[in-house]
Amino acid sequence: MCGIVGYCGPAKRFSRDKLGVMLRAIEHRGPDDWGEFCGNMVANPGHSVWLGSRRLAILDLSPAGHQPMVDPATGKVIAFNGEIYNFLDIREELEREGHTFRSRCDTEVALRSWAVLGNQAIKQWRGMFAAALWDPQKEELWLVRDHWGIKPLYYYVDGSGLAFASELRALLAAGVAAPRLSRRGLEDYLQFGAAQDPVTMIDGVYALLPGHTLRWSRGSVETFSFLEKPAPVEDGGERVEPMLREIVRQQLVSDVPVVVFLSGGVDSSVVSLLARQEAGSGVNTMSVVFEEDEFSERDFARRLARHIGTQHHEVMLKGKDALEKTLAAVARMDQPTVDGINVYAVSEAARKTNFTVALSGTGGDEFFGGYPTFHRTAQTARVLRVARRTPKLARLGASVLGPAFAWSKSARKLGQYLRDGNLSEHPYFLQRTLFLPSQVAALCRAGNSLPGAVAMAEARRRSLEEEAAGLDLLNQVSLFEARCYMGNTLLRDSDQMSMAHSLELRVPLVDQRLADYLLAVPSEQKGLGRTSKLWLRRAFSKNLPAEVFTRKKMGFTLPFEVWLRGPLASEVESTLKADAGRLWEPSAALSVWRDFERGRLNWSRPWALYVMTRWANQHVFREAKEESHPKALA
Repeated sequence: MCGIVGYCGPAKRFSRDKLGVMLRAIEHRGPDDWGEFCGNMVANPGHSVWLGSRRLAILDLSPAGHQPMVDPATGKVIAFNGEIYNFLDIREELEREGHTFRSRCDTEVALRSWAVLGNQAIKQWRGMFAAALWDPQKEELWLVRDHWGIKPLYYYVDGSGLAFASELRALLAAGVAAPRLSRRGLEDYLQFGAAQDPVTMIDGVYALLPGHTLRWSRGSVETFSFLEKPAPVEDGGERVEPMLREIVRQQLVSDVPVVVFLSGGVDSSVVSLLARQEAGSGVNTMSVVFEEDEFSERDFARRLARHIGTQHHEVMLKGKDALEKTLAAVARMDQPTVDGINVYAVSEAARKTNFTVALSGTGGDEFFGGYPTFHRTAQTARVLRVARRTPKLARLGASVLGPAFAWSKSARKLGQYLRDGNLSEHPYFLQRTLFLPSQVAALCRAGNSLPGAVAMAEARRRSLEEEAAGLDLLNQVSLFEARCYMGNTLLRDSDQMSMAHSLELRVPLVDQRLADYLLAVPSEQKGLGRTSKLWLRRAFSKNLPAEVFTRKKMGFTLPFEVWLRGPLASEVESTLKADAGRLWEPSAALSVWRDFERGRLNWSRPWALYVMTRWANQHVFREAKEESHPKALA
């Protein structure tokens, strides 16, 4: 696990000093080692390539895993962030063909396989990864990101120069990109709780899409998808247990201590069970617990850990510590999201307990149908079919839902959507909407969106629709949950909040072969929208307490509803007031806070405004005062 940075383009626009600034900005991602590579181009006179790496040593802790790594046979170079869990299988195949290796790490296997097979090798990589690959013969730089976007990779193009990094803050620290807030990123954030790839919160900086490669060649940049649509299959779920067992077995491979995050829910329970069965009695689990009993799963997690047979650890998060922990977590966010504080807290505790690798249950809700959005989307789809045929009836329904169901937040939200929303979009997106477009327009003070950001966002929406084409409605929900909510919120938080503590967080349920298999099966066979996580129940109910599958879903959620009315109340209110119109229309922002106080809005709405305000104060407004224009690539 590492962090990577680099530049490719006119040599006069970059320097070793700038690379050093970028590496220092992501030191937390890899405190064990760092390295740099520089190469001058022959066919492109006056151009150079710089690659930098920070290393968190997980496999082969010796200097043999130093990066950037150069292939001795071809001179090709890699800077790699992540894990390839099937690297031993790939290595054995290469060794049968006569290739030899100097280390025991997956980075060397990734480099050698790419040197031999080119981009076809990437399709064999099973894991989480973001990589930069330099081909000195062709003088081409390739950026690569894994199938589901578990590892981040951001880039900035200025003319013929390309800069990239694992975190936005590296590009900002070196002055590669100016600290200008992206209007489109802000709109995405307000609508969905996080900027939606490829758009980021910074103008001109974009995320490489999951399952894509980017090629820099002679100053031009192109992107390509290596995703493949799975063929439909008929199955009863028999492959779930052996496939998950293999995945967990692979992801337990580590030369440093490993812990499993156990929330008490189905997904983390399954991962903990398989880890115990595969690794034996030395498996450790860890939970976040709270003083507020209605939010804490402490007692059940303890019973579950005893049942499975793990060595269990707990971290208590008290209401009086909420403000300190919240401020610390928001300060470490590379991009803001409405989630993530829980991952920050448990990752901090894991690292203090001397664990370097953790496994979590992220992905189970998306691929096995655990969210209420599956059932609700089916209901909303029926309403929208009528609304699209009879818009006047839709407006009438909106006028009735407001006053008649004032006590119901979901009914008020549907009424607002029928009145102000885009009735032609997929009904799933209503379920994940924080603020409707009319509310976003009323809140935002930021300027206009860049044409490039708008174009990329629209291209992203079209690509999602194409990927979903041919899937039934609830499999489309599964895909959208994975690509949108999981990809842009949960996985982003998993990466930035764990790496803030130099902890590698692995997500066994986000595996490309598992996902391909599940999305290829009709949703009816998996019970989507009817029976939550039916196939996980069938596969593991014999080895887990029945309560795991029957108790009310809580998830890994902090008691924000309580904290925002207690220890965090004055902090949130004063922060929104102090914004003074830089981000928000003051009256609109405070109206959101007042509506929450009156019980008319969920806590996530004022919390979203608070986190964004805090983040912008740290990364945009402060840096904008210090430097009003880019210091590099200019």
